[in-house]
Amino acid sequence: MKTVLRLEKSNLSSRTYDQIRSALMNGEYSPGERLRIANLAESLGISITPVREALFRLVSEQALEMTAATSIKVPELDASTVEEIQLMRRLLEGAAAERAALHATKSEIEELAEIHERFIEAVSTSSTDAARINRDFHFKLMETARMPSLYDTVASMWVRMGPLLQIFHSHLPGREISNRNHPHYRVLSGLKKKDAAATSRAIQEDIAWGEKILLEWMAQNVVREA
Repeated sequence: MKTVLRLEKSNLSSRTYDQIRSALMNGEYSPGERLRIANLAESLGISITPVREALFRLVSEQALEMTAATSIKVPELDASTVEEIQLMRRLLEGAAAERAALHATKSEIEELAEIHERFIEAVSTSSTDAARINRDFHFKLMETARMPSLYDTVASMWVRMGPLLQIFHSHLPGREISNRNHPHYRVLSGLKKKDAAATSRAIQEDIAWGEKILLEWMAQNVVREA
């Protein structure tokens, strides 16, 4: 009986970790926001222990930041950290895109096209949905590459960037995304042609474009606060 209870506790902690990690990735928490263990436990309907274990695990992965013995918050990334993370994303997601172009099936390409169309629709109605669906596009592309270790590595970067990417989508004018020049269209074209170089170049352009706009917004925001 004791073994079963330990397993249940471990599973609950793992599920709590996955839930909070996904919320970070989706931008449900803002940079600098404090996460209170008791409040999270109450909202999730569970005890404090699995929440504490999940948060400490995320702190060890740099997804959260501990500022005192009991104070945990969402990190506020500076420009140099954003540039570093985005560089790693360009390299790794670019490599995944190359592999995806060689392995993607017709149904996978159709699913990516459908995700992108939902993304374009969400741009004009909900920045939260747009951020989430954009993530779905990138992760489906990586899934299509069939490179699970790369997928997990990039996922950890999205966890750290999630809160900022949500801000990016909430401040970016819809017209900047919804036009036919969006890099996602070139990703889809590259996949259909099985052009590995073009597909890789397109997803890297997408990441670089987002980085440029995000850094410009961060610089302006700092100026306003100064």
